[in-house]
Amino acid sequence: MENNKIGFIVNRRGGGGKGGRVWDKLEPTVATRLSKTTWKVEYTQHSGHASDLAGEFVKQGYTIIVAVGGDGTISQVVHGYMLADGCTKGCAVGIISSGTGGDFVRTTKTPRDPVQALDVILSQESSFVDVGHVTCAKVDAPLETNEQYFINICSVGISGAIIKSVESSSIAKYISGGLVYWLYTYLTGFVYRPPPVKYTLSNGVDASQDVTDKEMNLYIMAVANGQYLGGNMHIAPKADIADSKFDVVCLHDLSLADAFFKAAPALKSGDLMRLSSHQAFTQRNATVTMSPKNLETKIYVEADGEVAGILPATWKVVPNGCRMILPSPIGLEK
Repeated sequence: MENNKIGFIVNRRGGGGKGGRVWDKLEPTVATRLSKTTWKVEYTQHSGHASDLAGEFVKQGYTIIVAVGGDGTISQVVHGYMLADGCTKGCAVGIISSGTGGDFVRTTKTPRDPVQALDVILSQESSFVDVGHVTCAKVDAPLETNEQYFINICSVGISGAIIKSVESSSIAKYISGGLVYWLYTYLTGFVYRPPPVKYTLSNGVDASQDVTDKEMNLYIMAVANGQYLGGNMHIAPKADIADSKFDVVCLHDLSLADAFFKAAPALKSGDLMRLSSHQAFTQRNATVTMSPKNLETKIYVEADGEVAGILPATWKVVPNGCRMILPSPIGLEK
């Protein structure tokens, strides 16, 4: 560990200030444990700043970058890491969770206790995990595209509408992030009407290989690298972050009653397949594309809890794209 350079990226405001409280308690332990190691801490100042900081750490030759925050912070760190080509430069990502949702750490079984999570980072070797990549239209400039890496799940449909409402909310600064999310989840559920979309699934690295084309009225489609979405929804129970494939989970053509009384419980329990085949499906794919049938309809795409853009969109998996330090080695170390 003495030969490593470790950079900590801390979102102090995440989780209603939980990130700052977690770091303040943990920093003395970090200073003691890393007394013979080069380390540095940077604090995020605005949305997207974690990505910039991660890129700078990679460029400065840091060997480990630790995301201290929630799913959004982890995702932004991975995004910046990928843009800076951190994997080929021998850099690895560690996680100390301080968010309210904790979807990705549920999949990786990363300890919620900060000291235990630090122990993992300082004792385990890195493993290779897959990273997702989405290209979609920009919200305010549909003829332009936005590209975003994600580590957990990128979804479209009601989930994107919920995240857009949360990001636009004027009350978010007065109540906790988790409460805001669940408030808009229920409000959006009553007014959301599944829009018609066209989509293509490909099992090959080349988008023209083994193609399935379909149309549907979209409730939600999750392009899953990890297993959990929205705090505790076990939407993709068989997803594997090191298998070079997405688990594509889709709910479609649902009535309002089915959405509330069938789909919602199934999402939470991870038992979507108890719904009929014309309402839900799961497939494993490397490439996914989707577009609205009505080009004037804005259908929001969210990546790891943040709006990435609107349809049309294309998702591709980046196999072994990130070195990550996890409790149990995952993937093949190269």
